[in-house]
Amino acid sequence: MVRKKDVRASGRGMVFKGLALVAAITLLPACGAGGGDPTAGKSSDSPVDKGTAEEGSLVVWGGVAPEMGPQALIDAFMEKYPDIDVEYVRFVNDAEGILKLDTALQGGVPIDVFFSYGTVDVVRRSEAGLAMDLTELASQDGDLKMFTEDPPISTLVDGKLYSIPTSMYPNYVAINEDAIEKAGIDVPFDWTMDDYHEVAQAFKDAGFEVGAYNAPKPFPATLGGDYLYKDGGEESNFDDPSYRDELELVLDMQEDGSIFTQERILAEGIGGYAQNYFLNGTFGMMIDGNNVIRYAKNLAEYPHDFRVTFRPYPAPSEGEPYFNPGVRGDDVQISAKTEYPAAAWTFVKYWMDEGADYMTTAGKVSPKQFEDPSPTMYENLFGPDAEELFDIEAFDKTFFTEEPPLSVRALTPAYTEISQLKSQIESEVRLGTKSVDDAIAELKQKADEAIDKAR
Repeated sequence: MVRKKDVRASGRGMVFKGLALVAAITLLPACGAGGGDPTAGKSSDSPVDKGTAEEGSLVVWGGVAPEMGPQALIDAFMEKYPDIDVEYVRFVNDAEGILKLDTALQGGVPIDVFFSYGTVDVVRRSEAGLAMDLTELASQDGDLKMFTEDPPISTLVDGKLYSIPTSMYPNYVAINEDAIEKAGIDVPFDWTMDDYHEVAQAFKDAGFEVGAYNAPKPFPATLGGDYLYKDGGEESNFDDPSYRDELELVLDMQEDGSIFTQERILAEGIGGYAQNYFLNGTFGMMIDGNNVIRYAKNLAEYPHDFRVTFRPYPAPSEGEPYFNPGVRGDDVQISAKTEYPAAAWTFVKYWMDEGADYMTTAGKVSPKQFEDPSPTMYENLFGPDAEELFDIEAFDKTFFTEEPPLSVRALTPAYTEISQLKSQIESEVRLGTKSVDDAIAELKQKADEAIDKAR
């Protein structure tokens, strides 16, 4: 439980170790996906690969601003591979930007490599034939074959790998360290979701408008990445008790002012700008990943005078094993229409390996960096004001851990439709227009129907 803290004993010792609109889009089938050979899978009237593994012309679409790492990575890549020209196109990863990318992929806009930020986008684009099948290519690569082995550690679509996750994104709780002092409490590392609720209430009592931005999720934390399904994907899982727990927890926290009401979230468009409210002191903590670090170190745009400390994703119940709902994400995909598949694969491998340090500036930590963090990674991740802005010791204890394990999503039947439906109905529950019982019954029925139709 949350323990009261002796405020006289506060210290700051630290060790520095040196989406709903777009879900409605129906994508049209595109070109067939390739296999182990980057040029395989193309129809007989498709052009032969115009380049080689070290020669070609690529257009890359990503959601990260070029100055936050992508351009430096591309410049270094082109210095190493002078015969591969790369153009980077930034799209904003919101409803409008995702629609723009989907439309471009289906049309005549030349795109060779693109990023999908979330399972819904990966599955939708892969099922529509817009991405190459990378299973064989990855299985033949010493560093990337782990994404094709059992048990799966990244999203698969019909058992195949269409994307490579470039970033480790465990969920954790970012906390305004001053809020802990103001509330006069101690927040343990081995806490539960009930503890999280108590802390949010304590922060509100200490003067914050609401205690936290969001509520923890017992559903995925209890069941893991395939929490939407049971029986190997033959049936939906909304009748699991942990889903009722999730809905009731968010309603309880909304009712007592621990989190924002849904009305306010919708009215102010808070969903895409939660970091603004965290860094201006509206609430004391939020469940997020390394994106929060990218914003918190940017004092020019987000001025604040507190340090950010970190705690693990809270457990559904004390002493029981659970999952971190975060994922290996920021998935890179190769367009099924690329005319330079070999050069595109060279670029993907560079991004995952030598180029990874450039992306840490944007809060991205690659799977390889996760296994072996370097001083450069720390410097790029936290910036020059690291000691003043972040509790690095708490970050290490929270981020670089195998427990709880990350979620893995290997089942995807009707995933896009179910996710859209879930988001819509959960909003209705929070708005008070649908009861928990009715929401569960409707989700269960409609999700099962969607799964049956997808088979």
